[in-house]
Amino acid sequence: MIIPRLVIADERREGTVPPGVILAAALKSAGHPLRIFCSGPDEYLVRLTTLVTGEDVTVLDPYSCGSTRVFKTLFQFASKSDRLNIILAPLGKRGDDDAFILYPQAPELSRILECPLLPVVFADSSAAITARVLEKAVSGIAAQADIPVPAVLYASVLNPREYQLLEIEGGRRAPLLSLGYIPKLLERNRSTLLELCLDAMAERAAFPVKAAASQLASLPGQIDWNAFWGFARLNQEWTEVAEPFRGKAAGLTVGVVTHSGLDLEGDNARRLFSYLGCSVRKIFLEEARPALDVNAVYVPHGLGFLSAEKILAAQGAREWFSGLFKSRKVVFVNGGAAPLLGESFALPNGKQYEGMNIFHYRGKYDMPSEDLKKVEVSSLEGDILLNLGEKLRGYLPSYASVINPGDAAQSLWSVKDPGNGKEKGFSGWNKGYGVVTDLCIELWSNVEGIYRWLVLRKK
Repeated sequence: MIIPRLVIADERREGTVPPGVILAAALKSAGHPLRIFCSGPDEYLVRLTTLVTGEDVTVLDPYSCGSTRVFKTLFQFASKSDRLNIILAPLGKRGDDDAFILYPQAPELSRILECPLLPVVFADSSAAITARVLEKAVSGIAAQADIPVPAVLYASVLNPREYQLLEIEGGRRAPLLSLGYIPKLLERNRSTLLELCLDAMAERAAFPVKAAASQLASLPGQIDWNAFWGFARLNQEWTEVAEPFRGKAAGLTVGVVTHSGLDLEGDNARRLFSYLGCSVRKIFLEEARPALDVNAVYVPHGLGFLSAEKILAAQGAREWFSGLFKSRKVVFVNGGAAPLLGESFALPNGKQYEGMNIFHYRGKYDMPSEDLKKVEVSSLEGDILLNLGEKLRGYLPSYASVINPGDAAQSLWSVKDPGNGKEKGFSGWNKGYGVVTDLCIELWSNVEGIYRWLVLRKK
């Protein structure tokens, strides 16, 4: 099985759009068929990449998947053998005195997927400094694992003369093929996560990045685009992993609620439903009365308060949503929309509004941030999703939470910090066949549990 695959690991800089996003959009603009993956969790990267490329983005996080086998199953199912499968990941950032702090994600992804890693380094400092940074990055990668690093690409290069110096200095310190550079004038400032999720601002926030990518793709000889394919095909033949649950839920239809504010987790859940054999259809909250001819409904994670007006103010949508739990449909509300389903919820500006009164808690929203904490949950007594002792993994967004949930014993799950094993609280509430959590859960972390939950109505 041949899967062309390549990790593009870019240096990160505060306030600047990651160069890997511009490269991905430029590849798409140049006519190359892509399947895009992002290392996770990184909500900003997922949303921006989706907007500027128009492609679905799958999040690859070895921790959240729970095991290497499941991680490889996700990649195997989501990848395409006739497309360039690129994985966007952070390379690291610069510290004091030209030190370089290497992040572990890119080398880990490259090691597991057995594919080359292409570093992208900012080069608007002197050629000597940039070359030292590149050398430190490459040596740091080599120290982690035997990972092929065949070439380098530079970002924010001031002019062609500077690039020539970079080729000389970089070649002395790290003998890599140079694929070209992104000019400094195509560097873009980073917008906020909120701007990327607002209907009125999302396209405007993404437009400068789209324009930069189109300009980069149109510059003749600027970057050797075909080399991306060459490196992606250098991999060993993909060793297929077993797919024991593939197609086991065939015949079911899962409706996925679609809204610009609920688009931060990638398409992992939709991929899982398809892997299980389900037919997946989109449910738009703008519909006068969303469809009922589905067996299950999934509400993705995102900035839930941005969808509040569509869910709560539109009478048809509100009745449909509350009716899901009364009709005992199979429902999963993941993360950011959960606070809307309680007795009340508070917006980031402090204003409080009545919730849907489905659950006895209050919700709270803060301004969106990228402060995401990895968590592991386990069932307290066994429930409709997890058997006693089974676990799910995901992360805790800092900007959406449930407060005063009443009797904590009504919660389904205990939440732990995987780093130190300490309890972080409780989450998960159940009504009928519906499950709601204020955590962003990676459904691939327990495929068997999701399968059991989906087929509950068949029993």
